[in-house]
Amino acid sequence: MNEEELFGTIILAFLGFFVIFAFVGLILYILQGIGLFKIAKREGRADLAWLAWIPVASMFLMTLIVENNVHKEFRGKLTLIYGITFAASVILASFIPFVGFLPAIVMFYAFYFFAEKFSTNPILHIVIAIITMGMAIPIQLFIFRNRESLVPDEKGPIIDGPEL
Repeated sequence: MNEEELFGTIILAFLGFFVIFAFVGLILYILQGIGLFKIAKREGRADLAWLAWIPVASMFLMTLIVENNVHKEFRGKLTLIYGITFAASVILASFIPFVGFLPAIVMFYAFYFFAEKFSTNPILHIVIAIITMGMAIPIQLFIFRNRESLVPDEKGPIIDGPEL
């Protein structure tokens, strides 16, 4: 085998790897879109369900769906927190090493409450999501799409105080 054949073989191997990676990514994108779209419609966010098909916006939709189920300190603020961490990671990730992980941390936090809302074992789902670095989340959302919510939205006041 001469150098040209070796170079061609290496290029074909990289191309094959890229095609497989793109195919898996497309399948995961479709599963997440279907799952999140159906969940958003059922959870009363039909006006925003189309965001499930936009890659970055789908994570914002996920935070919107569980915004009333998170810890009291974050209720009504989770989507804003995700937006700030996402913008900070885009702007600062090349200067500050670990800022790029902040949106992933908020996403895993939101996904925990998502799993709690649609599963009897949310710890298992979040562990699988973390071990797979988020690659299992689209499959889990697709699985959750036909399940009824196990946890009602806590639509109480966001701030403790006198009712107006």
